[in-house]
Amino acid sequence: MSIDAASDHDDVFLHAPAYGLLLGQTSCHFCHAQTPTAAVWVPSFEERDEEGVTDQGGGALLRYIEQLDESATAFVTGHAPWLRYASTRSSGQVYLAHHCTTCGALQGDHFVFSPDGPYWPQDDTQLASLRFIRGLGPLTAQASAGQSAWMDKVQEVCGHV
Repeated sequence: MSIDAASDHDDVFLHAPAYGLLLGQTSCHFCHAQTPTAAVWVPSFEERDEEGVTDQGGGALLRYIEQLDESATAFVTGHAPWLRYASTRSSGQVYLAHHCTTCGALQGDHFVFSPDGPYWPQDDTQLASLRFIRGLGPLTAQASAGQSAWMDKVQEVCGHV
């Protein structure tokens, strides 16, 4: 779903000067096989509506991504084809969701970003186990930005590609 498809002027859009992917793995909640994960990371962001900036912050992971600009969509789905738009019962929304590469089961953001998930590192060693791929330029999205202190260290701790 392209960001250009949005027509509701009440929507808030997140703008970031850059982005990247953090690749990890999790266990499928359905078949228990190991399956890849990908989180969209931004070094900083501003959320804007038609009246201007509504929020801003430093390093963050995007969750419940309802829309991405065309360039970011191509980049993300090119590196992480298991991310597809789907509707989930628990969130009640359609967003770019993880799907198990073995059985195809939806892996909702609630589970992927939980304390037992790959994006809850307890130290720099766990953070360094995530693979970082730098994105191509700025990003515009309709998504939630989740922040934690470790997210400001992604570029210095994670391996670069």
